Amino acid sequence: MSLTPARRSGVLRSNAGVALIETAFVLPILLILVIGVLDFGRAFHTKSLLDQAAREGARLAVITTPDPGLVTARVNALLAPAGITATSVTVDGPTPGTNLDTVTVTATFTWMTPGIYALAGGTGNTMTMSSQCVMRHESGT
Repeated sequence: MSLTPARRSGVLRSNAGVALIETAFVLPILLILVIGVLDFGRAFHTKSLLDQAAREGARLAVITTPDPGLVTARVNALLAPAGITATSVTVDGPTPGTNLDTVTVTATFTWMTPGIYALAGGTGNTMTMSSQCVMRHESGT
């Protein structure tokens, strides 16, 4: 038994309504997942930049006399193009006996997706990220 053209168009019309309802249910979930993935990518990129800034700051501290102002300026110069501002940069060292310099860089990351950080156990929409690098001070002897 085959459907007449009038019956076929009626079946297609009812399926089109079902597809629209399914799209209305799935689209918000899909958009939240996509934005969440982009947000985690931004967080990973920020952490990577903090690692690089701490490494460059420690490198500057070990080849010169550790000057916190100079190290902070170098760290901020590396983070500025990405729009990241370091909330604190600490320079410790050289530690007697081991001759190690330690540079710690801290910045605040703000999530775009509401509630993503709360799912990970945090509160609010910001997260404090920190990176530390330790290198041996080059004393020249």
